[in-house]
Amino acid sequence: MRSRKGFWIVASAIACIVMGVWLRSGSLIAISLPLIIYLVVSITMFKDPSYSLDISRSIDENRVTTGDNIHVKLRIKNTGPAIQCLEIEDLIPPYVNVSEGSNKAILTLKEAEEYDLEYQIICPYRGRFEFKGVWIRAKDFMDFYTQQTEIKLITPISVTSEIESSKGLKIAPRKTRNWIGMIKARRVGVGTEFFGIREYVAGDELRKINWKASARRDQLMTNEFESECSGDVTIMLDARTETNVGNTDENTVEHGVRAASTIASHILMDKNRVGLIVLRDIIDEVYPAFGKRQYYRISEKLMDVQPGGSMPFDDARWMVTRHFPLESQIIVITPLVDYKIVQSIADLCARGFDVVVISPSPIRVEGHIIEDSDELEMAKNLKRLERDNLISELYRYARVVDWDPSEPLAKALKGVERLRARF
Repeated sequence: MRSRKGFWIVASAIACIVMGVWLRSGSLIAISLPLIIYLVVSITMFKDPSYSLDISRSIDENRVTTGDNIHVKLRIKNTGPAIQCLEIEDLIPPYVNVSEGSNKAILTLKEAEEYDLEYQIICPYRGRFEFKGVWIRAKDFMDFYTQQTEIKLITPISVTSEIESSKGLKIAPRKTRNWIGMIKARRVGVGTEFFGIREYVAGDELRKINWKASARRDQLMTNEFESECSGDVTIMLDARTETNVGNTDENTVEHGVRAASTIASHILMDKNRVGLIVLRDIIDEVYPAFGKRQYYRISEKLMDVQPGGSMPFDDARWMVTRHFPLESQIIVITPLVDYKIVQSIADLCARGFDVVVISPSPIRVEGHIIEDSDELEMAKNLKRLERDNLISELYRYARVVDWDPSEPLAKALKGVERLRARF
């Protein structure tokens, strides 16, 4: 079809001729001659561009973590006649930015020629995103004819939450099961740490015989090792609307998702079973299991977490007591803005669960967003006093970590083991 440029050239030529005849001015009529010549040349020498393209998109990774770069390659192959001018734009998903190169190009394609459009994108937010398609516009050399369309070409990408370094992260279930793991169980069993010696019994492995002790006692003695077992951990993430403090870039729910992802990865690496409960407009759950597949299931649930709902926390407590292993460790991630949570945690502790509360501080989150003022400082002092009172009450039942999200999680969790002896 003809472009807007052609329409305005035709309209300008007609206007010059009409005004020249009406005003009896030869100069106005003469002005229209170059426009008429341009139109004649464009109509006779150039045709309405038609194209036939084969377009494919490939990415190096379709599952990344926040802040990672993805290399995108868009291949365009001309399966029709030559195209004099072709404009291409790869339609990237919202909230995704181009970090290197460009997703747009203007080029000329000969018959059967191929062109690769390569660039990199960065994903600052977690979630599921899709490339919707490719926008194409073909035009002739004089820009008199143009043809544009949008080709549907969907490519999904998944962005999981960032996993912090687990160096120095010390958190493990107190009570263990009979499965082999990495937690010292303080009893004789399969392990690598020396526990004691005993008299040799027929069937003991020769490599476990303690020859020095055998020489001193004049009888064969066998080394015993401390059993290394694994336990059960359930992570409870509070993602209700009332617990979402902050903005899109920084909020308590987003920090909670990051903490849950980091803790799940660390505990699964120690060969423990890990489960997940997310409290929002519905209750999402992943039953405890081992290994990399379990982390994949957990990360899939965490990827879709959005703040919402006003479901009482007691519903999550009920689900834990009915469907999850008894006497396991419960890690509750919540900003502690709901004062009713104390009774639910007290009930879990009374039933034998080992509860650890990790609380991303909403006061610190808002402090990074809002500019300081006298009124703000007074409000922060009042909220800090209320928060300290709530944490003091929770200390009667569980270990509580007051976490500043601007600091590494491992640093905040260093005090968990020190608090463990109190309970």
